[in-house]
Amino acid sequence: MTPSFRELFSEEYHRLEQGQPLLIALIGAGGKTSTLHWLAQAFYHQGKRVLFTTTTKMYLPTAANYHHLLIGQPPTTSSTPAITACFSHYQPQDNKVIGLPPEQIDEIKQRGAFDVILVEADGSRGFPLKAPARHEPCIPSHSDCVIALTGGQAIDRPADPQQIHRWAIFSALTGVAAGEILDHRVFDTLIAHSDGMFKGTPPQARRVWLINQASHCDNQPAARWQPLLRPELALSAIWFGTVQETPAIHHVIRRLTR
Repeated sequence: MTPSFRELFSEEYHRLEQGQPLLIALIGAGGKTSTLHWLAQAFYHQGKRVLFTTTTKMYLPTAANYHHLLIGQPPTTSSTPAITACFSHYQPQDNKVIGLPPEQIDEIKQRGAFDVILVEADGSRGFPLKAPARHEPCIPSHSDCVIALTGGQAIDRPADPQQIHRWAIFSALTGVAAGEILDHRVFDTLIAHSDGMFKGTPPQARRVWLINQASHCDNQPAARWQPLLRPELALSAIWFGTVQETPAIHHVIRRLTR
């Protein structure tokens, strides 16, 4: 059964229902910006006051993706549900915006001015898969949920150095050579490694792996992915979907509880 949006974020909605603001960080590769806009719209339609930004750079969002745009101004909330995009600077030469430092995002959350704060906290230059460099990702320390993305087109395909951001780091972390299949065992290693997929994730944050554009993963048996949800990996769930479609998430594997 396709999960509802509230089911995907059942733990986070418990916080919201107690009047606590929610901070979600997006890392990895393969559709972070699309995921950010999907989440912003979904939370807005649930009646939430949403702020989105980045701790790196992103293309200036189009007007269809927000109600208020603030550049170089402190974020101010709305008394009614709305989506606010907030950045520190605009670069006209490449039509990109520079976001806010993680400490400022943490402070905005503590003020409680917004119900939901969404942060693109990593860069991938449009690649479907990456490993983080020493300075990446840049996750606010008060994040409640960290969603790591992977483009579904990379799953179960030969490793192509031209399609993996920071290939040298990825290869060193996983032990994978060019041309070897990127199967569930590779991602087990990438998730388990302290410098891997969830590097820098705050200890209190729920960890979700989102396989985006997962059309050829649709019928994969849950059995081979379930070991990635063992307790020592601290991974809460694996989502399969395509965030630019409806429904965005079509299959979920959750950690088994005893």
